[in-house]
Amino acid sequence: MNTILQEGMTKKQIKRDDYYHAKTCLDNILYREQEIYCIIRHVSQSGMTRHISFFCIEANMPRFLDGYISKYLDYKMNKYYNGLIVGGCGMDMAFSVVNHLQEQMTHDKMTTYIDYKFTHRII
Repeated sequence: MNTILQEGMTKKQIKRDDYYHAKTCLDNILYREQEIYCIIRHVSQSGMTRHISFFCIEANMPRFLDGYISKYLDYKMNKYYNGLIVGGCGMDMAFSVVNHLQEQMTHDKMTTYIDYKFTHRII
């Protein structure tokens, strides 16, 4: 967002605007049965934190979703801005983020007939 537009806005308003912008972009990019690819870029020494990138293929080109997912689901970006910081262990954390995205997008539609069924693939 442009800093001129943000000048009179509070941090809460900026965060809300970023959320709605990310929601709109994800609605335009992702379709109902989208396959989302995941790249695990780093695993901490303890195994409790991972840096994961997410993208989908659109018109034979990768479309990275990290920034949108970060704003939409409130995940932090890593310091290189090439992945999300995902904490936890004992399960597939890429699946956890994709499932969280799917549930949140279904919930935001507030209907029963639009149900997202994302699949994920770790590469």
